[in-house]
Amino acid sequence: MRKTIIISILSTFLFCQGNLAFSQELSARDDQPKLKDILKHTAEYCEKLKKMALDFVCLEKIEEKIHAYKRVDTVSISEISSATRFVHAGLKLKNTKTKTYVYDFQMIKKGDKQEERRILLKEGRKEKHVENAELKIKGFKAQFLVYGPIGFLSRYWQQHFNYEIIGPDELNGKKAIVISASPTEEREDNYNFGKIWVDDNDFSILKIEWDARYIKGFEERVSSGGSGIKRSLSWSVFYELEKNGIRFPSGQLIKETLITEGGREHPGYTATFVYDNYKFFTVETEVKYE
Repeated sequence: MRKTIIISILSTFLFCQGNLAFSQELSARDDQPKLKDILKHTAEYCEKLKKMALDFVCLEKIEEKIHAYKRVDTVSISEISSATRFVHAGLKLKNTKTKTYVYDFQMIKKGDKQEERRILLKEGRKEKHVENAELKIKGFKAQFLVYGPIGFLSRYWQQHFNYEIIGPDELNGKKAIVISASPTEEREDNYNFGKIWVDDNDFSILKIEWDARYIKGFEERVSSGGSGIKRSLSWSVFYELEKNGIRFPSGQLIKETLITEGGREHPGYTATFVYDNYKFFTVETEVKYE
């Protein structure tokens, strides 16, 4: 049955392939002026972001969930030969651990100097005050998220990426254009693949979704799977807070999914970040904005 369906779909594709390719070519050609305009404006946004002096504090609230599983294998016997047996890997949930943290997060940038500081305020239900604290989460740790768009869309990096318009979308009532970015060649310093949600009105960046397979250090296992178990990793950063024409991180989502044979998905690891209670300062005059 499955082979018949595949052949039927393949025959349809071969029959329509010429028209489909021509249609895609026209669509890509129509998108080029729009894409060029998007890249021009996003480069200007990144240059503004690069040159801006920053001094702000906010609360960084993190919830980390780690799911532990017991491997459960099932055996099936071949319909052709009863002597042939197949082992199918499965997972049974043992427990889920949830950890929460609250940090006072500060970022300062003046000239070429930039710095991040954290004070651990709360771990679980316990109130704390730990100066110069390190992030305690188990997963990937990123720095200077506010500059995330620069690595994909600054004037310098645009010459090292290929871009494509994926289509329109909407985030929290804002119309966006989603574009993909892939490097033109493998580079040690910036070999990232991703999708970017660009505000259709002012070309600021609303969201970035990195392809975790290509992030250095992110490919290391977060939770164990084993033979027959695949995993999928995703990392998204949301930029919903706007101040003086610049968008600041409002959240992060790091997610690992374990996939057993047959395509069944199991949550493996999740880290959810929320950034709020922002207080902005001008570095030169230290004037507080409410």
